[in-house]
Amino acid sequence: MRHVPAHYDGEKVVLDEPVSLSANTPVEVVIPDSQEELIALKTDVSLASLSSLTRIWNNPRDAEYDKL
Repeated sequence: MRHVPAHYDGEKVVLDEPVSLSANTPVEVVIPDSQEELIALKTDVSLASLSSLTRIWNNPRDAEYDKL
């Protein structure tokens, strides 16, 4: 799953960066009611991912990055 920033131009939703998708790829659009709600959503998604990211990066093969 990817997060892709986008905006509504008055007629349609426009992605803010190029994305390569196959035809009929399912997508879901989440529309926050305010800037504060958008920030909270991004924070919640980041926090929900934290344990998975910790497991992925907390391993001996990546220990060299800890020295940077």
